[in-house]
Amino acid sequence: MKRSRSLAAWALIGPYALFLAVFGLAPAGYALWTSFVHDGAFSGVRNWSAVFDDYRLSDAAWHVGTYLLLWLPVLVLLVLSLALTLHARPGRFSSTMRFVYYLPGAVTGSAAALLWLFMFSPDASPFSPLLDLFDITSVTDALSGSTLIGILTVMGVAVHAGGWIVVLYGALNALPRDVLEAAQVDGASTWRTTWHIKLPMVRTYVAFVLISSFASGSQVFVEPTVLTTGAPGQISPTWSVNQLAYAYATQEGDFGKAAALSLAMLAVGLVAAWIVIKRTRMYATDDR
Repeated sequence: MKRSRSLAAWALIGPYALFLAVFGLAPAGYALWTSFVHDGAFSGVRNWSAVFDDYRLSDAAWHVGTYLLLWLPVLVLLVLSLALTLHARPGRFSSTMRFVYYLPGAVTGSAAALLWLFMFSPDASPFSPLLDLFDITSVTDALSGSTLIGILTVMGVAVHAGGWIVVLYGALNALPRDVLEAAQVDGASTWRTTWHIKLPMVRTYVAFVLISSFASGSQVFVEPTVLTTGAPGQISPTWSVNQLAYAYATQEGDFGKAAALSLAMLAVGLVAAWIVIKRTRMYATDDR
């Protein structure tokens, strides 16, 4: 019996392990080797030094860091509050609103960026009266200075929130009914039930949202790249760290520096994931 369960487990994780090795570990290993090679010869840490000495990296890191500080808390708080609200009001209303929340997420990537570029064009936007209130007379005005990070924050929340609301709502629906009913019988208020029962029991899902969203946000690329077409010269082609790595590979033809920067981004993502896992006790069990 134990052996059959072991075989069944391997049958389930085997395909994933194969894909992880072929499309994850192998490319990462090749990138690691490439990061120490220059002009076909081993160059030590030359590529790494060149990347961290590049003046464009500090600006790109500042842009991405500011974007994450704005976008990530707003996304997580909005997703949690809406998922908890829908769970507190089950029925047709909940089903309808889940669909409404998910709709913006149906348009992603370059299509979403083009849609928002249209939304901020005063000549074509259906919200042109609102744009006039903020003295936005052209796309260039909308994408100038610090406004860009605000626009990217709104875009990111609109695109990602719907899917995560569905995920957390499903997690809340899977909570044991007897536990929630016991809290209700004991006279626990809605707030106490949410804070002391619901949130602790879905912490692993919240941790997953944090890890995945941080990884996605730190690699922002498509949105600033597409928005640049609406305001040529307004947004730097190396605005984000991912764009800088892309410039190394495609414009400079320096794959060693591109690999080094990509691995540095991977390291930041892994450290952030480790911190979230440790702080939320994501893999903790009841007997530990």
